[in-house]
Amino acid sequence: MSNATLDANKALVLAHYDAVTNRLDPDAIRVQLASDFFDHAAGKRMNAEEVIAHSTAMHETFAELSAVAECLVAERDIVAGRFVWRGRHRSPWRDIAPTGRHVEFRGMTFWRIRDGKITERWAEIDFVDLERQLRD
Repeated sequence: MSNATLDANKALVLAHYDAVTNRLDPDAIRVQLASDFFDHAAGKRMNAEEVIAHSTAMHETFAELSAVAECLVAERDIVAGRFVWRGRHRSPWRDIAPTGRHVEFRGMTFWRIRDGKITERWAEIDFVDLERQLRD
């Protein structure tokens, strides 16, 4: 795979984080996801509207939600990244009442890209640390 393709794949993943987390841009999400997108973390095929609904819920729960790539690597059709999310807890999350606290949590995500679209996602997000921040 050419360096240009690998760079394009990384740019797509970064644009997807921008659309899902940093800006909540439903139109961009619809363009970025393949029609057969499968989210392994959710354990199911998800259409763009389901991803948009999940993103909207996260934005309702965490104000000023943002994500930044700390590391991003591309090889073949996979982009892998380590990300940090930040936001302020403003509505219930996993039965935890709003705390108003600013939180920061990390995770690692792998994305499969085919023909310029995101087809699969694997994610390990440290929700244990997030929950600790909200409960302590």
